[in-house]
Amino acid sequence: MERDTLHYGETLASRRSHNDEGFHITDMEFAFSALLKCASCGEIVGCSGTGGMEEDQFFDSDGDPHSDLNEVFYVKFFSKALPIIRPPSRCPTKIKQSLTRSFHVAFCDVGAAANHVRQCVEELLTAQGIDRHTNTGGFLQLEKRIQRFSQKDAENAERASALRWVGHFGSHPENLKRDDLFDAYDILEVLLEDIYVGHQRSVRAAVDRINKNKRPGP
Repeated sequence: MERDTLHYGETLASRRSHNDEGFHITDMEFAFSALLKCASCGEIVGCSGTGGMEEDQFFDSDGDPHSDLNEVFYVKFFSKALPIIRPPSRCPTKIKQSLTRSFHVAFCDVGAAANHVRQCVEELLTAQGIDRHTNTGGFLQLEKRIQRFSQKDAENAERASALRWVGHFGSHPENLKRDDLFDAYDILEVLLEDIYVGHQRSVRAAVDRINKNKRPGP
């Protein structure tokens, strides 16, 4: 964090709640903003979000309980999308664009971010030659497209199917957690790497060849 750029204050609703019965200092809510600087490239990114007070309880060397109050902050927005994963250079532009849109809202709208991950799958299947439309011109459901893709690449079709489910629950964000979204990013990263880099694929081929021949070499 850039020095002296953290600014925060207690929200109006939080201030008004001080007289409520049962109010505790850990019920306070802040709004904050700050500037972050990348240690590698020096890029400056603005961030904002919410915060509050958190109570940490601990025991001293005599076994007596104590507690400390600390300010905590939760980022909701970044001025520039953070590249949570980096797609391969050969990855089609439309997939990269959908992924960037997902990153833009990953910390403030998990459901929308998951829907953009689903769109990545749609674009991936198109790039892999899987039709978007039925023979009569209607839209082909993603599930059906993945089934067709499985005839070409069963393992990556399984990964695409998992991402479809995450995207489905993106339309019901109350049932989706940020950890679920980041699991989806991990799956997508492996999926894109396998298709557009192929390191795992080449390793699997080498393993199969060596085991089949029971010796190294071609």
